[in-house]
Amino acid sequence: MSVLTFGLVVYSYFEINAQPKPEPQFFCGTESPIDNIHGENANGENLFKNNCAACHNTSDETLIGPGLKNISERRTFQWIVKWIHNPQKVLESDDKYANELFQKFNQAQMPAYPNITEKDIKDILAYINP
Repeated sequence: MSVLTFGLVVYSYFEINAQPKPEPQFFCGTESPIDNIHGENANGENLFKNNCAACHNTSDETLIGPGLKNISERRTFQWIVKWIHNPQKVLESDDKYANELFQKFNQAQMPAYPNITEKDIKDILAYINP
């Protein structure tokens, strides 16, 4: 191997590895994980305690339903909105994650909350994941 070839190989190695690594993709499809969603923690706490706490914990501990710690890392914001507004419709869409949860939690049906706004959901997420 000539010195020039060796130099090009070494240069190429460092040039390729110097490139920024792409951000990891957590979800299939076009939606990204929840970032930059800011909500009001105090309102989220009130909403959570009045609508969610009977079945969910803010930790990863199971109650009647799954613990919601880091939910914003597992699902997109739009998925969470659809689920809260109409979980039955999400189940009927053959959503794999939703159906696995449904089976895991003894087919317990989460009630629909169509009147909880997207702002309210952002506030709840701010409370769950401060």
